[in-house]
Amino acid sequence: MKPCIVFLAFLFIMSLAYTPHRAITRRDWFVNSLASSSALLLPSVSAAVTSDRLQLFDDPIRNFSIQVPTQWTFSKQILRDRRELLLWQDPADAWTALTIAYTPVRDDFTSLASFGSVDQVAAQTILPKGALAGSEDDPFAKMLSATSAKGAYFFDYRQTVPGTLTHFRAIFALQQGATGGAGSILVTITAQTPESRYPVLQKTLDAIVDSFGKSKAA
Repeated sequence: MKPCIVFLAFLFIMSLAYTPHRAITRRDWFVNSLASSSALLLPSVSAAVTSDRLQLFDDPIRNFSIQVPTQWTFSKQILRDRRELLLWQDPADAWTALTIAYTPVRDDFTSLASFGSVDQVAAQTILPKGALAGSEDDPFAKMLSATSAKGAYFFDYRQTVPGTLTHFRAIFALQQGATGGAGSILVTITAQTPESRYPVLQKTLDAIVDSFGKSKAA
């Protein structure tokens, strides 16, 4: 396995999967066992609540923009390594969220291809097997699509995290010079919802992912 893919896997595991009921942590998002996870009783949500309106989130420093739900609750968190993470959470469902994580990378990572092709990242980072995942294989995990577009990698997949089968839509983008120096910033955008709610929220998540593009203010 390429060292850069291992590095990306490390960053990815630390960045994804928002878990409600506690502060955002890192690797344990993906390795909590089913036995230690209590069942989450989700509130019933009407169609009116899930018809989310969107507004533009524009980051001219990292040179990207994306639509975010206006009705979701916004917060900002600083991880232990001082990386910044932005969170939008659906007030009707604690497991439905959108996160944006910013991770500085070395200046020799000049493009996403430095981490491998989109298929390599999908197979070795998003849904890794064996020791890299650090847990037993998830029988319900499946990569639904992995594509490269708009200078970014787009992933659509599902995975059990932790004890809840969850649908993820993720975007990787590398923005050069966004650190103010020679290095780059890996922007990781992840939308997630329980698989049981995905049919209701799919149009909203489609709109969020499809809206990703360059900053309007850069």
